[in-house]
Amino acid sequence: MDSNIEYESIKSMILELLLENNSSSAVKLWFDDIKLILIDDSEAVFVTSSNLKKKVIMQRFTDQLKSVLGQIIGFEPNISILSSENGEGEIVTEPIKNASVQSTVERQPTSNIKGYRPEYTFDNFVVGSSNNYAAAFAKQVASKDYSGEFLSKDDNPFFIYGPSGVGKSHLLYAISNKILENHPDAKIKYITGEEFNNQILDAININKNTHAFREKYRTVDVLLIDDIHFIVGKPTVQEEFFNTFNSLYNLGKQIILTSDRPPNEMKQLEERLRTRFMGGLITDIQLPDFDLRCAIINQKSSQNGLNLSYDVISFLAENVKSSIRQLEGVVKKLGAIQLLEGGDITLDRVKNSIKEFIHVKESDTKRMDDIILAVSKKYGVTRDDILSDKRNAEIMLPRHICVYLARTCTNLSQAQIGKSINRDRTTVISSENKVKTMMESDHEFALDINELVRQIKN
Repeated sequence: MDSNIEYESIKSMILELLLENNSSSAVKLWFDDIKLILIDDSEAVFVTSSNLKKKVIMQRFTDQLKSVLGQIIGFEPNISILSSENGEGEIVTEPIKNASVQSTVERQPTSNIKGYRPEYTFDNFVVGSSNNYAAAFAKQVASKDYSGEFLSKDDNPFFIYGPSGVGKSHLLYAISNKILENHPDAKIKYITGEEFNNQILDAININKNTHAFREKYRTVDVLLIDDIHFIVGKPTVQEEFFNTFNSLYNLGKQIILTSDRPPNEMKQLEERLRTRFMGGLITDIQLPDFDLRCAIINQKSSQNGLNLSYDVISFLAENVKSSIRQLEGVVKKLGAIQLLEGGDITLDRVKNSIKEFIHVKESDTKRMDDIILAVSKKYGVTRDDILSDKRNAEIMLPRHICVYLARTCTNLSQAQIGKSINRDRTTVISSENKVKTMMESDHEFALDINELVRQIKN
């Protein structure tokens, strides 16, 4: 297995773990071009592009790098940071230059897309029951004739929603790559909702020049925004995006968006944007089922040069359920372990090596405690209030909601739920029906409850 490829895999895992304790802006700013060029039993060597980045990483991130590497490879090596600005790292990286397989960046064609990711294609997007419609619709959008002046508006905008780590970004890149394959001159712009927000605020408050910003986004053929929900609740940003959306839509240009929820559940999204989002093609991606998780693990292990047994694949698929991103992280870690230690990846070895990824099933009793806590915080009541005999409306509504959430998010019986809140089964049935009726008649209330469901399940 080529060490250069494995170092890239380890670096990707490092960046993912750094994002748990740092903003994406900070990680991107200081680590966008860092390279891992050596790991041995005592030291990990990185090279970055400037003396400033070297200084900041050494001062602010050395301990974090040591810690996350410890999670990945099982021990915490000393960290060395080099700067290519001074020619450091040239001797160390010489073996990599002579490697038989060039890096992805060196062998891929250039693109006009910032953050171009040629490795994400439709061919390596594993399709199952949880994402088959999203994949089919994405291919449909990518296969349109972008050489014409106007495109069909039936699937414009194309809106994909679902929880984090299920492949939404993969599909955005796959669409971009397919369009460029068929139309190399197409002007495509990919950006995250967070970046869009930051850029418009900078254009207004710092640069005092929104013209350049608008030119950048209103002259493209395809605009892709990942995590558009980031603009929700930000009136200035929503105003600018509304105008950008209208400009592109009226010119027949394609708009593609992703979010963690459907438009009708974005409470602070302006109605004029909500109706535009819902006027196109909307599809969702759910967490993969067992069979799809097996297929994903099998594909990722093949890409990383691993030969995993069915027992190992089944064990991983049964226990790592949070996201596709976690499945990828597990396979990358196993690849790193094999690179550093050698030997076969046995089931016992897997169980001892990836404990931090294993999904720990919460008991429904613990989940009930979480429900009561979440509702208490949401509605400003105490746990004792919910469990009390108080029958005033301010207490009874949160109690009804606890029952509904328990029926939705746990496997507890009605009798068990009643016991947990000091009520009988008949009261539980009445409470559940009460909340269902309120959700049907009150859109805002339904949004609040769905947000609580999402919070509890996550």
